[in-house]
Amino acid sequence: MKPKELVAHFRNNQNGNKSLKTVFANQFLTKFSNEELSGLNRSINNELKNREQAVINEKIEFLQSKGYEVTAK
Repeated sequence: MKPKELVAHFRNNQNGNKSLKTVFANQFLTKFSNEELSGLNRSINNELKNREQAVINEKIEFLQSKGYEVTAK
């Protein structure tokens, strides 16, 4: 199952009372061991850091395009 198909599956199986997060946790996360969940947690945290850095880079590029000099502290 591809990632998009997995997300679609969870969204389709939501009922009116549960969020996507709850459905995902109940149907998927309970199947993993503690070690596997720790690995997933590290991967998710890395992805979040990468996305945050991408936003920062985008804002730096915008400011530089307007003629500002951006320096890191």
